[in-house]
Formats: sequence, C-alpha cells, structure tokens
Amino acid sequence: KTLGEDHPETLISLGNIAFNLNRQERYSQAEVLFRNCWEVRKKTLGEDHPETLHTLHGMAVAVNGQGNHDKAVELLQGCWEDMKKKLGEEHPDSLECLYDLANALKNQGNHSKAEKLQRDCCEISEKTLGINHPETLKYKKNLDLMITNTN
Repeated sequence: KTLGEDHPETLISLGNIAFNLNRQERYSQAEVLFRNCWEVRKKTLGEDHPETLHTLHGMAVAVNGQGNHDKAVELLQGCWEDMKKKLGEEHPDSLECLYDLANALKNQGNHSKAEKLQRDCCEISEKTLGINHPETLKYKKNLDLMITNTN
C-alpha cells in the first residue's frame, strides 16, 4: 500500500514471489502474479524492456507448467525473439529463454525442433560461458535427456 502497485520495488517483490511459486510448481498462482506484473511493466517500462521480457518469460514457464504448451511456445518464441534483439543472442537471459522454448516444444511434441534449439543453446553457452560452466552443463544434460527420451 505504501509504495503502490506500479512502484518498481513492488513489482520486484511480486516477480520474486511468482518466481518462487514456479519453482514450487504452483504454476496457476505464479501465472496470475506474473501476468499482473507483466501488465504493469508493459505500461510503465515498455514491452521490450528487459524487466518486462523477464516477467513474460516467467509467465510463459508457468503456462507451460500448466500443460498449455501451444500458448507457452507462442509466448516463449516472441519473448526469445525480443530478448535476442534487446539483449543479444548470447545474453544469459536469452539463453535461458531459448532453453525453456526448447522444453515447451518438446512438451508440445515437436521433438526435432526442440532438439535443434537445445543444441543451439549448448553451442552458444559453450562459446560464451565455457564448457564446464554450470549453465552449459545443465543445457547439455537436457539435450542428452531429449535425445535419450526421443529414441
């Protein structure tokens, strides 16, 4: 109440709660908070601001977690394209969005495209973060699981 719902600190807190709800697999609750935060950030910061895109990314993960893979793919595809333009393809947030897009595509049943994007994610991460970086290893493990589960 003190700062107001549009205040940056309020939005940071709201986003943090939504992120933690996602981690707890409480996706429907997370989506509501992410959506509220996203709407305010679009209005106050603009659609292509990094914080707005980060919030959209979280909302798309929540949508995917609820089983709405088609909508998640649509949201993540747009978010990833905007992140590439705004932050660059090699930015950690862009890579994480690409990783989640690959997962949503896999969940949608589009295994070949998912595997291609996951390979891209691994290659970019190896080049920018190094082959032993924890994020690179996470991306590689996910690719291995995709290949194993597809075959």
